[in-house]
Amino acid sequence: MSAISRPLMALVVLVLVLATLGLGSVAFDSASDDPEPTEAFVSLDGESATLWPYTSRATAFEERTLALNLIVYGDTEATRLHLTEQSEGDWNETDDEEEDVGVAEDDEAVFGTVTAWGDADGSTRYTYVSPTPSPDDGVWLDESYELHDGTYLGTRHHIRAYESPAGEDWTAIQAHQEHWDWFHLRHTVDSIEQSQQYVEAEFMDRWFVDDVTRVHMGNDRSSDADGWVTAVELADHPAVITASIVGLLGASVLRRVDHASVVRYWQAPRVRNGIALPVSLIAVYLFVRFGAIALEGVFSSFDPRIVAAGFYPLLLVGLPVCTYLFARRLDRPTAFSAASIGFAVAILLDYTLLGVTRLPVDVLVHRFSAAVALGFLAVGASHAERFDSARHGYVRTGVVLWVVVLLLPLLQFV
Repeated sequence: MSAISRPLMALVVLVLVLATLGLGSVAFDSASDDPEPTEAFVSLDGESATLWPYTSRATAFEERTLALNLIVYGDTEATRLHLTEQSEGDWNETDDEEEDVGVAEDDEAVFGTVTAWGDADGSTRYTYVSPTPSPDDGVWLDESYELHDGTYLGTRHHIRAYESPAGEDWTAIQAHQEHWDWFHLRHTVDSIEQSQQYVEAEFMDRWFVDDVTRVHMGNDRSSDADGWVTAVELADHPAVITASIVGLLGASVLRRVDHASVVRYWQAPRVRNGIALPVSLIAVYLFVRFGAIALEGVFSSFDPRIVAAGFYPLLLVGLPVCTYLFARRLDRPTAFSAASIGFAVAILLDYTLLGVTRLPVDVLVHRFSAAVALGFLAVGASHAERFDSARHGYVRTGVVLWVVVLLLPLLQFV
């Protein structure tokens, strides 16, 4: 096989694998959605309204996205105040066009939830509600406000609130956890259940809340939703605003190491060179993630996507450049292993630090393909390959695969 045909063959195999898995996941999702009708309406407890317990990208049931998972019964303005006035957390306004993929010790001293959510506009999602028991009399509502806690380029809890249109006192909430995916350049939804628990805890044992329960509405057809919706009953208490600050204590653990053994271990050239490659990949990837998060906090008035645009080239070029430079003193097997394992560890650390525990199959396959691409590039840069009279074109193969791996998610194929 010629040196030119190898990159082409590797590219064809990669595209076929990703296409097959992508079609399989689409077929699986379609099969799981077919048995039940989309228009599953529920009656709100104690209210005459009828609600479609999902959100939608458009005013059509076929565009269903995520399940509603909290309903707050009580004055809508009071609900908004309880969410936004008092804070011990780091909740922020959700800026225009931002899109998706603990309780205080002294409740009597704190007005509102532990975390203050700020009003904002964002990407539009709709839900359907009827003021009567008949769903035929309904209207489509867009969100009344959006709020989030966390960082745009890291991980965050994100809520959309839908206030009752008229004559009723309730607020429907869709809460989900999401993280910024550097390969898709957009957010990926991780969990509905975790954010439901997170927001639910905000209302637990609060003096302005009569009761917090869960009711089964059967809306379990999105992400990890289980069909149980949190119902919060607000009490009619006067609004008292008081600041409350809780300090957090941390502890550090020190480990004793044998300094001489560490020095001797690092003095072995193969060990030193073999470790430098994965460490460099881990450092670059985590620098992109957490450097962007840090700048997002410093330049909070800027659109976070401007920060993302500055860091994305570091991911695009930094990973393959580090792979090529640090693999030059390694043999072929060590180079491939160090590069692919180093990238895999970087991804694992990233998701662990973000608290992401669930990923779609196509995302896992994509990250595996990226690791293979860097592995081919490392083999092509290895000492043995560079001084081999019969070049095998592994550098070209790695570069082609890396470009494809970056383009596929941007083109929405993954």
